[in-house]
Amino acid sequence: MNLEQIKQGILAKFEKCRVVFWQDEDMDFQEQIAKLSDSLLDDGIEVIELDSSSHFEVKYKVELVDTTKSFLLYSNKKINQPSRDWLFDMRLYAEQFYADSSSMRLNELGMRMEYRQLVSSYKKFFENKQRYGRLQKLLPVNADKDGLELAMIAAVVKADTANFSTIINLLIKTYFESEVTANELKAELEKYKLDLSFWRFALKEFGYICCGLWNDEERKPSLKDFIVKLLVTDFSHGLASSNVDVTNSQAMQNLSAHLLPTSITFEQQTLLPKEIEALLTSAKSKRSAVINFVKSWRENRTLSDSYNNLSALVANELEIKEKLSEFTLPENFIAVETFELIEQQFIMMLAKDLPAFSPVDIASWISSRLRSHWSYEDKNYQAIYKALRAAKQFYQLKEKYDEGFNFNSARDMYKAYETDIYKFDSSYRVFSENSIALSKSGKDILKGTGLVDDIESLYVDWYLHDLAIAWGSLVDKDNLTSQWKIQGINNQQNFFNKEVKGILNNTQVKRVFVIISDALRYEVAHEIHQQINDEKRFKSEVSSQLGVVPSYTQLGMGSLLPHKSLTAHLKNKVEYKADGLSVHGMKNRHKILTNHRGIAFKADEVLNWTNKEGREKVKEAEVVYIYHDEIDAIGDKATTENQTFEAVRNAVDEIKQLVARIINRLNGSRVLVTADHGFIFKMTDVTDSDKTALKAEPTGTVESKKRYVIGSNLPSDNYYWTGKIADTAGLDLDNGDDAEFMVPRGSNRFNFNGGAKFIHGGIMPQEICVPILQVRELHDDKAKAKHAKQKVGVVPLNSPIKIVSNIDRIQFLQTDAIGEKFKPRELDIWIETPEGKTISGVEKVMFDSESNNMDDRKSNVQIKLEGSGFNRSKNYKLVMKDTESLNITSHTVIIDLAFEDDFF
Repeated sequence: MNLEQIKQGILAKFEKCRVVFWQDEDMDFQEQIAKLSDSLLDDGIEVIELDSSSHFEVKYKVELVDTTKSFLLYSNKKINQPSRDWLFDMRLYAEQFYADSSSMRLNELGMRMEYRQLVSSYKKFFENKQRYGRLQKLLPVNADKDGLELAMIAAVVKADTANFSTIINLLIKTYFESEVTANELKAELEKYKLDLSFWRFALKEFGYICCGLWNDEERKPSLKDFIVKLLVTDFSHGLASSNVDVTNSQAMQNLSAHLLPTSITFEQQTLLPKEIEALLTSAKSKRSAVINFVKSWRENRTLSDSYNNLSALVANELEIKEKLSEFTLPENFIAVETFELIEQQFIMMLAKDLPAFSPVDIASWISSRLRSHWSYEDKNYQAIYKALRAAKQFYQLKEKYDEGFNFNSARDMYKAYETDIYKFDSSYRVFSENSIALSKSGKDILKGTGLVDDIESLYVDWYLHDLAIAWGSLVDKDNLTSQWKIQGINNQQNFFNKEVKGILNNTQVKRVFVIISDALRYEVAHEIHQQINDEKRFKSEVSSQLGVVPSYTQLGMGSLLPHKSLTAHLKNKVEYKADGLSVHGMKNRHKILTNHRGIAFKADEVLNWTNKEGREKVKEAEVVYIYHDEIDAIGDKATTENQTFEAVRNAVDEIKQLVARIINRLNGSRVLVTADHGFIFKMTDVTDSDKTALKAEPTGTVESKKRYVIGSNLPSDNYYWTGKIADTAGLDLDNGDDAEFMVPRGSNRFNFNGGAKFIHGGIMPQEICVPILQVRELHDDKAKAKHAKQKVGVVPLNSPIKIVSNIDRIQFLQTDAIGEKFKPRELDIWIETPEGKTISGVEKVMFDSESNNMDDRKSNVQIKLEGSGFNRSKNYKLVMKDTESLNITSHTVIIDLAFEDDFF
């Protein structure tokens, strides 16, 4: 340090006071003081060497004689005790100057001189300009000892901020990427004597010690040991939160050496360095900090790879799976997210005994798991939980109809299918769709549980079988094949007159769009209906029409077209005509529609139009038919039929897209969505029991498929129904042929056409309950508000809320059930001071219970406080922030940590 630097340091002190003391006890500058004195004199500063002067005379001169002059009072001796120091009162108001390197550093850092010894002890750290430069950027204003050491640690490991959690995150990420690099950083900390401070912070923030044996060379603290203890402590907490007795758990006793200590004994304390020993308290009070840190690490998307891999490594090394044999119920793990293998264990337990658990528990557990870390990381877990939820719905429905499908009439059963029974097909489809996706991914955890086989068996051997028998008996009883009518249900051949013309004649609507999706069965349309109604701008109403028989494309498509007369013509094949024009193919259908101010397009065309192009194409039309073919195009081919449910999912998305395109870009205000027929599909291969006894096409056959035969003079038998299409589709016999049909009873196929998993053409509800969605745009704000689903209300059950431990539970009530009027609400929940400082972890909670029982809609949210020194007489705030709208509500909280170390 040269004299000019010293001079500038002295002059900086004189900016604050005209009297400055300089205690140069090491006599580092005794020889330069004379030269420095001459230089300072030019700045109006007189240097007095106290060791060769009378202190009384100095005091007299400075305070009574030259009261405006500046003085530098230099000494090589220690300062006397106040009682013997003539200049003591002057020292109280004067500035102190130090010329050693530590003091100069403190001056540059804006820290108090009391930390000179601390800086001196880290002399090696300060010798590097680059490292010191990083420290200056990281050091907070008015830093104390902890602030300085934390900033020094951050500078060494090259962290962005002087925050211990940030430093730990960086070191963990480094350890994951390269253990060698992590060890190099650890060596750097040791090199600059910052390692002890680092572990002191680990103790202070998280209660970490390495078995209390830091003087044992083989059991020194390490980053790996620290990571293990963080994860095992989080695991233990999750088990305890799941109401597992962790204390008496053999598994946790086996893992106790890897837990952060819950208490420190005197013997352990004596083994620790004194400055560490002074910090020791019950580590339970640090548990919330550990849990919040691990949660934050797990949910940080830039760090999740490190979490996933290191948690798997720890689980493997500690043989977590082998230690869990005593836990046999899924609820043992409901609050545990620490290890992926726990997620897998939870799923296996749930799947193996799914019918035994209450619907409320299953709904709550799956809702929670769908939003967990592992579901976010691996979409296969989402597929598993969606499959489990669908399977549970299937089991619930089976319980409801366990005594059979007992109805007095075909109408009663049809209406029951329309309102309730269709959910069997829906839940089976969703279950199968997700289990297929899992099989393709190679991560099908469900296969070994027997759940896939059980659902398949129940669907095919119980549901389809019993439904077919019950429906068939009612079809016979009500003689439906001869009088194909159900009271209150319109027939499909009346679609144009009843639905399309009904809108045009009875409203001010000038144009109706009709989307006809081939094989869109009722339950799929119901899902589209529900999804559309979740949006604010559109309103959907769902109903059905009685489909024609045979329930196949050409007859179904023909019946949906405008016509006065629909005829069948039997030659080498069956041809249908509407008012004398063939209904087969797009060109013919377009020709028929033009006679009724209509027009026809394929769905792909519509989706590819520009706004201008689309409006131009439809501007003259009163009716626009749009033909969509996703489900039948995939399902009706042997090579692709296994992709049927995937095609259904695509169809749902495409139809919603079409509806939005029509309303948003083609100025359409009314859209009808319907189908030509439905379908039946099962995952298992077709067997002989799925086929009728008829071995060959009967005489008189003109056309035959898996589920129907069309011809004339067809035979009758108990294995199938025989009827006239004039009765089941309203054919005009005066201008066409008297076509007959045969369809197998139940869900069977004809033997002579081979088997297939995807079928239609018959008379089962899935085939002939044809959907009609009426979708309209809501223009009026009042109408939108009335139609829009409101988010469920959420309130804490106690007021004011009282928290009595660092980790506590607050009970909430979801005031409304999810349904037609209400939708889920997701909240971020935390505690903050009156000044707005967050003092707990942020809990993201979804309130989505469908139960009508209020008690089922009560839930506990675990709050983990951070910090200490809470004032029981102070009103804190529970903050509830809607994650979508960002609306905030708050409630008063009293924090009284009388039992801060025990909440279980």
